[in-house]
Amino acid sequence: MADNMQTLFKSSKTAGAMLGAACGDALGWPNERVRKSKVPKQPQGCLHEFRKWYRRSGGRFFPHEEIIEAGEYSDDTQLILCLSRSLLKGEKWFEFYTQVELPLWSLYERGGGGATKRAVNSWQDGIEPWNPNRKPQEETKYFKAGGNGVAMRALPHALYHCDRDFDKVASSIFKDGATTHGHPRALLGALVYGYALWASLRKESKLSYGELIEEVIANEATWSPIPTQDNFSQDWLVVAQKHQKNYEELWLSTRDEILQYLAICKSELSRGDLSFDDEVLEKLQCFNKQINGAGTVAAVASVYLASRYAADPINGVTKAAFAIGSDTDTIASMSGGLLGCINGSDWLSSVKSGIQDHSYLEKTALKLITRQTESVPSFEPIKRADLMDWIDKVISSPDLLSPDLLEVELPDGRIAKVNCGKTQKGRNGKYKVEFRRFITSEGQTIYINKISKGNFVCQQREPENVPPTIQTTPNQPQGVVQADRLNMGPKLPVESIEKSVAFYKELLGLTIKKQSKESVIFNQGLVLEPASFVKEFRSQEFRSLLYVEVTDIQNRYHSIKERGIQVVTPLENWKQSKWRFFRCRDFDGNVIEVFEKQYQQLKLHMEATDRA
Repeated sequence: MADNMQTLFKSSKTAGAMLGAACGDALGWPNERVRKSKVPKQPQGCLHEFRKWYRRSGGRFFPHEEIIEAGEYSDDTQLILCLSRSLLKGEKWFEFYTQVELPLWSLYERGGGGATKRAVNSWQDGIEPWNPNRKPQEETKYFKAGGNGVAMRALPHALYHCDRDFDKVASSIFKDGATTHGHPRALLGALVYGYALWASLRKESKLSYGELIEEVIANEATWSPIPTQDNFSQDWLVVAQKHQKNYEELWLSTRDEILQYLAICKSELSRGDLSFDDEVLEKLQCFNKQINGAGTVAAVASVYLASRYAADPINGVTKAAFAIGSDTDTIASMSGGLLGCINGSDWLSSVKSGIQDHSYLEKTALKLITRQTESVPSFEPIKRADLMDWIDKVISSPDLLSPDLLEVELPDGRIAKVNCGKTQKGRNGKYKVEFRRFITSEGQTIYINKISKGNFVCQQREPENVPPTIQTTPNQPQGVVQADRLNMGPKLPVESIEKSVAFYKELLGLTIKKQSKESVIFNQGLVLEPASFVKEFRSQEFRSLLYVEVTDIQNRYHSIKERGIQVVTPLENWKQSKWRFFRCRDFDGNVIEVFEKQYQQLKLHMEATDRA
């Protein structure tokens, strides 16, 4: 009976970790690069609700838009699944990972990092990215790659080796990490995060507030050494030291950097409610564009958030996903993975069904924790030419014109059903983008886009997938689009920037355009300033009136009442019209008039009637 309870306990933690990682990824991905993506101007509702958005792809030469459906994940979860399938191959996991999974991933990756994609290109040629025979500049880029691409995929190692000593986990993480990154920031960041996952999984009781940080600091000697337990690690380290003679010193300095970050977390957590997350994340360099993508930064930030929100996991993931200016999808994914290890899967019950491939994620997690390996007698490495031939064959297949889904064999041998999306053509007619969606027999969804050069001007132009909330402006330069928005808004002095941001963003659905330590600018025109702002004016009694339009006014009104926020005028019709509005006060006493979206047309109509 005890064994059954222990199995259920670990299964819940494992499923929670995998689903939590995918949940954070899906929540944070739309916020990763808000300037490069078209996020629809729709009321955001609860922050932990997934949303549909439009992603700009193709770079300078082949610009196009991808529709990202609500709850879909990015490369973070894709690589977790790639690695999971590889580990389940048993002793041949590394070969399968580098010769099959990573090369195929290059065909369907969504948002992959530069270091990972460069390394995968090398594996497609059958060459290790650290091979001295590569071009010197390529080898240098590899050993300078310190991003969070390794840490983001450390979860499967912790799940697969949960019952073993951490030395085994560390060796597996290091071997995987070296496939794409060579700098200690990437590798050691993955190790400290991997240790936090491993320790949380093995804990029989839930971790309390701040306990995880204490655990990681106390066991620095366990996660910080360079893993040299196998021949691979020893041989790789020889190459690294030849490339950079002080590599071990660089490793130690990176360890010290992590310990300094952890000390900041410990100090801030000791302050309790007096500590503000954005300020802590800023101290951890999460908003520093020069370093916020480092493996060390993402690892410590996720450990901090999981430690702080151990008892409130959904808010921990949400905080990471909406830390605009940081690497939101990766930090939220890593935080979600940790919080799942701590709390199991119950906290995800309300959002699980909205996560892309949630059933497949749960099945994969169970296979990892029970080590259900598959026998792989032999396999053919996937080369770049094989991928190109395969995608050309699938795209040009006349069977795809049938309304029924076509079954195809993927380059890795899996069977999948495929259907078409709308084709987009470039503005000059010199290229087109064809979209395909594949659903594998085990339940993973894969999207592949093919760009073809040619002269498509004479062909009938298909409607572009432009969201209805995105409009062109009459006097705007050609090709530039922007969201329909309020063009003016007041400046409001507030006592707490963090509280006010939560009010306007979470409850009223405004979206942030730019945020600094001292002010916040919303896309809709509102500007928040610290309370000291009023000192520039003669009167210290400075209060403002704000007008805001929303579409789901009923839900907004109930959410505001449930939060105990003061309602000045209850929800009612505006004058004699059928359009509704209400008034409330924010945290600083400013009066907010909240109208239904149709109010603006009504106001124009009433003004015209009054003049008549």
